[in-house]
Amino acid sequence: MEAGKKEVVVKFMGFLREVAGPEIIVPIKDNSRIADVLQDVHKRLEPLMEKELLTKVLRNSRIVLNGVYAPDESEINPGDVLTIISPAAGG
Repeated sequence: MEAGKKEVVVKFMGFLREVAGPEIIVPIKDNSRIADVLQDVHKRLEPLMEKELLTKVLRNSRIVLNGVYAPDESEINPGDVLTIISPAAGG
């Protein structure tokens, strides 16, 4: 991540890590929420797996923001780390 850019790191655990790799960088806008980042992640991963399965996996995953479980409506800031723990990894 470059200093001054409005980006967050999205890390994957479990099944999604096997599909997408360990992490991606996602640009964010002012007042972005976890739900906004998850929409971006969904769009990026659609070419890698079947859409209905992807939707189900993301919906049933646990979301951790900077080491703390967080609801989708939580605000996210540049430099934050969002970890998506898919169900098979304990999510």
